[in-house]
Amino acid sequence: MKTIVLKDLAELKKFAADFAAGLRGGEIVGLIGDLGSGKTAFVKAIAAALGAKRAVRSPTFILMQLIAVGPAVQKKTGIRRICHVDAYRLKNDEELTGIGFHDYAGSPDTVTFVEWADLMPGLKELSGYRELRFSFAGRDERVVIMI
Repeated sequence: MKTIVLKDLAELKKFAADFAAGLRGGEIVGLIGDLGSGKTAFVKAIAAALGAKRAVRSPTFILMQLIAVGPAVQKKTGIRRICHVDAYRLKNDEELTGIGFHDYAGSPDTVTFVEWADLMPGLKELSGYRELRFSFAGRDERVVIMI
């Protein structure tokens, strides 16, 4: 486990850029934390770091969105897309299958981020799964625990 304290949005963006630099494709990253703790902001910053042109929105109502990464990143890493899932409204792991999650999760050309991953215990069994836990440490500060 590693704990990181982020004092503001600029530090969150830097952390996301550093995290993105280590991605190779096939990762499934569970994002856990209270509402407003930085999960979606982190995915937005990851997408920016990977050269995505499309704006990232919270997928709460659409459940899953695919975001193409920039051509330079595609050429360098082989990563073609980000799969961004919000599990808050899902009832169980089986509903992940219903939205097409397994068509992308773990694929070598995709990096998958699942907000509210703690609601889907089966994710921990997937190859390539890792977890980031976001929490509040003050008005603008966040703590991220990497598991």
